[in-house]
This record gives sequence, structure tokens and C-alpha cells, in this order.
Amino acid sequence: MNRVLVAVIIVVAVVVRVAVGLGLEGRVHFPDSNHYIAIAQNIRAGEGPRLNEHTLANRSPGYSYFLAAIFSVFQGSSDAPPLIAARLAQALLGGALCLVVCLIGARLFGPVAGVVAVGLVALDPFLTYFSGLILTEALFTLMLAASVLCLLHAEGGKARWAVFAGLLLGCTALVRASALLMIPLMVGAWIILRRKTPGIVRQGAVIVALAAAVVAPWAVRNHRLTGRVVLTTLSAGASLYEGTYPGADGGPAMDKIDWPQETEAMSEAEKDDFLRGSALTFVKSDPLRLVVLGAVKLRRFWSIFPNFSEYRRPVFMAISAIYMLPVMICVAVGVIISRKALAAKAILLLPAIYFSALHMVFVGSIRYRAPVMPLLAVFAGAAVAAFINKVRHPEACD
Repeated sequence: MNRVLVAVIIVVAVVVRVAVGLGLEGRVHFPDSNHYIAIAQNIRAGEGPRLNEHTLANRSPGYSYFLAAIFSVFQGSSDAPPLIAARLAQALLGGALCLVVCLIGARLFGPVAGVVAVGLVALDPFLTYFSGLILTEALFTLMLAASVLCLLHAEGGKARWAVFAGLLLGCTALVRASALLMIPLMVGAWIILRRKTPGIVRQGAVIVALAAAVVAPWAVRNHRLTGRVVLTTLSAGASLYEGTYPGADGGPAMDKIDWPQETEAMSEAEKDDFLRGSALTFVKSDPLRLVVLGAVKLRRFWSIFPNFSEYRRPVFMAISAIYMLPVMICVAVGVIISRKALAAKAILLLPAIYFSALHMVFVGSIRYRAPVMPLLAVFAGAAVAAFINKVRHPEACD
């Protein structure tokens, strides 16, 4: 592997992400960002990972702790949170992600595939953009990719890699609640795919146990404060309502919904129950509509163009299409040429399948696709590497 080239690509990725972060300074963009910032400030004030005294568990705490750590170092005496420091930190996370993807690609498909994959991740316009926002994407994407790398290393029977995989997978659920169910699915599939490997079941049990141990303190805290068994958050009801209410169009709508007035006097847990029940009522009353809406969400999830109206200008759509079309074609080719050994590499596809299915129920957005793209970029790297090999050595491909 050309280490100098990889290093240059990673530096370029960080520099571009820093530039985007600086360009976004002073702009928050998403309501979620305000929540994470407020929770981080409450953590620093000693009030714990809560939004306010009535909203105790509406966000998984991992990302807010990440922000709180940065704020503690850089805020000083100012009351304004140093968001620029968070954006710069996330740019560095983007560089670390590039390295992890390079290692995955080189391990599975060879050094050329690793270099191509790292180049694709470095240039990904969506990953670059989200690294500059105060959202979970940068941290979650790195943790997800690192978890996969640890699983691949653990296949050789190395216990320490199984430990790292378990801890990282647990942390993914603390950064993004929707990842919780992914953990047993990924580990279960990993065991099945590697069932002939000695000790694989024992390793899988260790991974799941450690992931559960990471999540457990948050669940215990939630039970103590709310009296409910809450493994992740009490916002699932609102998210389900957002994805199914009569005016749902498949996209984010938290700031557009006329929320039922009954919920104003409810506790956080009661509101979650009410909205979850209302969403199920919508589903039962018109299941066909929800099937059609699920297809719309899937299209939004995999759209090659930005869904948000502000970014559907020609320049943004052109940048998106120029990147996404060839990448997705190469991903498809990479999967096809890897079909004989696909079982060994299916761990790269599972997060994409899982989140695609999940967001056919909840809202569909490119934001939720972004974290799985680095893993798919590895397949694209394999396709490009195979093409390069065929050009260089045509006689070996006859």
C-alpha cells in the first residue's frame, strides 16, 4: 500500500472538512443540534444528560458527552459553546474514518482497493457536509466503521479485537439510539457467516455482553428517573408519529407537525406512549398508505440528489450526482464480483440493509444513509481495483 498517498488523501480530507466546518460556523441548521448542545451544557453544569427538568431521556447521551468534553476544554469563561472546536474535532474524526476504511478495504480486497476506498470517503460530499454540523454523523460513522474493522480482526480468534468490537458497538447505541437493534443482528450474522471458525460463538457472546454492559448504565439511569425500562430514549414515539401521521411525506417533519394538544400536560414517558399508540393507529387504519410511504422513504434514503429544498440548487445537485452515480455503480459491480466470497464480506452490507429497512418505517433521509456509505465504498474500491488489475495484467483475466 502506498502509505504516502494514503496520508496525503487523509490530510486533504481533514483540510476540506475543516474548511466546510469554518464555512458553517454560526449556523446550526437542525433542531436536533440545539438539543445536543443544550444537553452538553447541562452535563457540564452537573445536571446530567437531560434536555430540561421535564425531558430526561429524549436523546442518547454519547454525542452530548463528546460535545461536553470539547466544551470543557475550549469554552473557558465564555457562555457561548465553542462550536467551531466541535466542528474541527469532527474534521479529525473524518480523517480517522478514512484510515479505518483504508484498513478494511486493504484487508478484504487488497491495498489498491483500500486506497480507492479512502479516496472515495475523503471526497464524499455528504460525509464532508455532515462533519461540519453539530449532529451525530461524524462520531457515529467512525464508530460503526471501527466496529466492523474490529469484527474482521476478531475472526482470527484474537480476543482483544472481540473486546474492542463489543465496546464500540455499545457506544454506537449510545450515540445513535437506532443502532441498538443492529448490534445483535450484526453479531448474529457474523457468527453464522463464520460458524466454522473455532470459538466464534464464544466470541460473539463476549461482544454482545460487552455491548450490553456499555448500554446498561444509561438504561439503569433512565429507569431510576422515569420508572420505565428505557434502553435508548423516550423519543421513539415521536419519531414513529413523524413517519406515519396523516401529513407525513416521508421526510423530516418535527418542526412542521401540529402535535396533539393532549401531550402538553403529559410526562415524557406518557407522551412517548401516546404518540407510539397514535402512530400504530395510523398504520392500522390505512396499511396500504404506509407501504407506499415506505417506498417513498426508501427512495429518499438512497436519493442521489439532496432531498432538502435548500440544497436542490443545480450546483449541489450536480456535485451530488457526479459523486453518487459512479460510486453506486462501482458498489454494485464490487458486490457482484465478490459474490463467491460475499458471505465473508456481508458484514459490510448489513448496516446498509438494516438502516434502509428501519427508515422505511421512520423518516427517510440521506442523513441516515451517510454512515453506511464508507462501508459500501470498500466494495467500490474492489471494483476499481479489479479494473486496474485487468488493465495492467489482461493475460491474467483471460
